[in-house]
Amino acid sequence: DALQALKTGKVDISGNISIELYRGLQNSISAKEIFSRPLFIWYDYICCPQHATAFALRQMAVNSIPAYVDRCQFFAILCPHVRHEADNVLLNKRNWASRGWCRMEQMAQELSTKQRCVSIEIHGATHVVEAPTYGWIQAPVGGGQFTLPSDRDKLAPVVQDMVRRKLHAYLARGDLASYRMMLNMQNVHYRNLPLNPVDDILPGYVSNNQDPATALMENFMYQNGFDSIDQRTADGWSPMCFAALDGRPLLLAALLDNGADVNDRVTQQSSSNNFGLCPLVHICAFLSHNEALQLLIDRQADVKARDGYSTTALAWAGFSDNVAGIHALIAAGADPTMLDMIGYAPFALASSAGAISSMTALLPYTPRQQIDKSLLFTMLQGGGSAQVVSTLVALDADVNHQASTPLLSPLGIWFGCLSLRHQLNESKLSAYAYHYEGLTPLMCSILTSSYEATAVLLGVGARTDLRNARGKTALDLARDRVFVKEIIEQVTIIIGIYSK
Repeated sequence: DALQALKTGKVDISGNISIELYRGLQNSISAKEIFSRPLFIWYDYICCPQHATAFALRQMAVNSIPAYVDRCQFFAILCPHVRHEADNVLLNKRNWASRGWCRMEQMAQELSTKQRCVSIEIHGATHVVEAPTYGWIQAPVGGGQFTLPSDRDKLAPVVQDMVRRKLHAYLARGDLASYRMMLNMQNVHYRNLPLNPVDDILPGYVSNNQDPATALMENFMYQNGFDSIDQRTADGWSPMCFAALDGRPLLLAALLDNGADVNDRVTQQSSSNNFGLCPLVHICAFLSHNEALQLLIDRQADVKARDGYSTTALAWAGFSDNVAGIHALIAAGADPTMLDMIGYAPFALASSAGAISSMTALLPYTPRQQIDKSLLFTMLQGGGSAQVVSTLVALDADVNHQASTPLLSPLGIWFGCLSLRHQLNESKLSAYAYHYEGLTPLMCSILTSSYEATAVLLGVGARTDLRNARGKTALDLARDRVFVKEIIEQVTIIIGIYSK
């Protein structure tokens, strides 16, 4: 139904506000582009043998999944709101993203050799959006849910082969920056899988050193193409920064013992990764390298350091739902009430990522005002699920809170610029900024297409008569977006699903 609606022009692929927020990119794909030439559709479930006795054929199919995904120009995620008939479990995008097999396919898409493979989410026949892809490193295959735990063993060699092929592809085209990122993220990608990092991509390293730490450090320097600990790439990355990505305490300790700075940081901003201007503690906290994080703390790292957006390591830990990291940082003196440059505390960052466990850990330190602000922020960042919004409502967040920000604050200046752009080049983010003053959570859910949040807010009695500074109600904003039928349909479906 969704494909038919797209093909006939009844609906189009809408942009994703979080993609624009993090990458500065507006909608990059349209239905017209998809159907500009004949399509061949590969559907994983149909193309993989499902019979219980087809072991050999099924393993061959599993091994070939990355090759099929690699040939795809478009990667479609079918994630409508439905209940599973057998066990009554609610199925949606978050359920899809929690499954180990789905994570493997998403990883295959991210490691594709194609320069451009666009992901789209199909939530219903009239609700199709471009899918953000930058969060995939937080969802390693081994951390996903498997009906059969033994499936991790089947997928492990497939995952490692994908990583190895991508590393060789980066080297072949001389992309050393991406090569180093992938090389040192292996411990994240292999988490909960029976795998060790590939440490011989560049042949020729020979060591006679009997000390394991020194041998590890020397090979690390060789594989990354560094000659000295003080060296730094054009993107501002030192060996110590890459070691924080790697996360092995023995490696970090060896570098520190040889003169590396425990308070080192990435010195340049970059659109190619999320770690621009980040201190080491931020990187370790975000990637849940908690033994490495504790080592840095023990070596007197500054746990109150801020990144380029004045965000603390505690906020990064909250965003990635790293509860152990939160406890370690607070025990070391990190302040959970410190705000970033636009006025948000770590709790708000955790809620924006849908990190319920981190929200619980940070709640005792969070002022009431931050809980109210989190309702808006969680939808802007793409974390406005029914569970998160219901949690905030249960914490007495004001469902009729109206947003306001000083004109000359960093957020006010940024939104002012976006509002000016809105007159010439409208997007989801510019519309959010244009209507921000006086915006209620219900209005925000409409502007960000967070329809689960819309359903929850209507269910708890959020007011529909309130107007923002532009004189608009939530219904006005729905009409302005020309998607009022889609919104009503999606909210009705979600209310029906959650009321069962």
